[in-house]
Amino acid sequence: MKKFTFLCMMVAFSVTVLTAQVRYMDQVFSQASTTTTVYGNNYTVITLSQIGHTAPLPQRVDIYQPVGDTATNRPLIIYLHTGNFLPISVNGSCGGTITDSSNVEFASRLAKMGYVVAVATYRQGWRPDLPQELLKRFTLINAAYRGVQDVRSCIRFFRKTVAEQGNPFGIDPNKVVVWGQGTGGYVSLAAGYLNTYNEILTTSDPNKFLLPTAAGNIPMVIPTYNGDVNGFPPAPLTVCTVDAAYAAATGFPVGDTLCTPQNPGYPSNFNLCVNMGGALGDSTWLDAGEMPLISYHVPTDNFAPCETDILNVPTLNGPEPVVEVTGSCGLQSIIEQNGNNDIFDFVPAALDPYKVNGFSGFRPFSGTPANSSSPWEWRAGPNPPAPSPLSTCNNDAASARSYIDTIIGYFAPRACLALALGCEFSKVNEINSAEIGLSVSPVPATDAVFFQTKEEPIRSIYVYDLGGRLVKAHTGIDNNSFRMERNVLGNGLYIAELRFDKGVARRRIVFSGQ
Repeated sequence: MKKFTFLCMMVAFSVTVLTAQVRYMDQVFSQASTTTTVYGNNYTVITLSQIGHTAPLPQRVDIYQPVGDTATNRPLIIYLHTGNFLPISVNGSCGGTITDSSNVEFASRLAKMGYVVAVATYRQGWRPDLPQELLKRFTLINAAYRGVQDVRSCIRFFRKTVAEQGNPFGIDPNKVVVWGQGTGGYVSLAAGYLNTYNEILTTSDPNKFLLPTAAGNIPMVIPTYNGDVNGFPPAPLTVCTVDAAYAAATGFPVGDTLCTPQNPGYPSNFNLCVNMGGALGDSTWLDAGEMPLISYHVPTDNFAPCETDILNVPTLNGPEPVVEVTGSCGLQSIIEQNGNNDIFDFVPAALDPYKVNGFSGFRPFSGTPANSSSPWEWRAGPNPPAPSPLSTCNNDAASARSYIDTIIGYFAPRACLALALGCEFSKVNEINSAEIGLSVSPVPATDAVFFQTKEEPIRSIYVYDLGGRLVKAHTGIDNNSFRMERNVLGNGLYIAELRFDKGVARRRIVFSGQ
């Protein structure tokens, strides 16, 4: 009965959106602005060929926001570009920068729909030129692993800006999407479903990510040298440094740093994963109960298989076979069995003109121009000339944009449901503070406010000023007590919204003395 009632409400909603522009479903803003900043400064291996050592590299992000928008609780999309984990001058493909035409197009459109979109760089560097397949695989899995660490660092960066800097980008840190295009699809999938280091060691093939050395087989990724999936070294280490044993096995210079902690103290999780091409390193990483997945794929892709098959990476030397992976077709089969995408079943037909028969979260593209595996890309604008004579790059912007129409049209209603952006018309349950024994002290506060309940765990805390703007947020608290630092908040009255499993409780807090 509840499902029937919900469907009736969704039908009513579909009638509304057919007659009016709706935020997150349509481009309700006419312009998007762009801000460039740095979200981290981690060590890259790309400098090994230049200076013989790893070196820290500023990690840039272009942030797109709707011009004229006053909302401060906007969902955030971390958008990852393609590029084969190599600089565009040597990557053998038609793109590979955050200013690729398709990246700018996607980010601008999504920002005009009300999202904040962060098109982010991630560390590059691997060795497709090595003669042995396992050595190539070793360098590639490390590149993908660094990408996962960088994505999670980027998420923490934005959560830090909300908690400590007054939310300068106006985001809701509890509504985060990671969207990967091409090579970025490998990173988004791994960031979404490779949750622990141990999953690398327990794949369908126990030897898949082991590197033979003179001293015996060693894992291709080791937290002591590479950090955990969040980019943090195991305690008591503070950085991940190459020692003599690891240097002998891998060829990295002794003393080189491979990873340093970036933006610690904040959760790295997100809520919705999107891949356009790409694949997951191993299908066993995808478990029931994990986040929903929206996939776009050309089933005949010669490089990233749609099912479970060998990944071929395009390089200046031609396609390089590296490792068995599972693409969108195989992943969506598992997801259907697990029920991860059940939420998408509530998208009404009137809002879903781009759906094809089959999976609820997968939009395949067949019969693409020249059998392209990335028909949404084209060469134009700020892109440098195509670097490889082996690459036949699309210059038809109109054709690419028509695919982008479909991709965003398919994404919009599913994201609206997965991120709870108002599609359900659900009423938030208000909790009586006395019922859970909520106390807030001191009042007024100078440096920090302490929240305490009897037993009920606090999931997150959102702080709003009297104008209704979100100025601070802490997510992933999961404890019945929390000390919230003041940071940049000025003197005055604020409303703290505490979120629990049962609903929300709101309390006034006051800061003074500065």
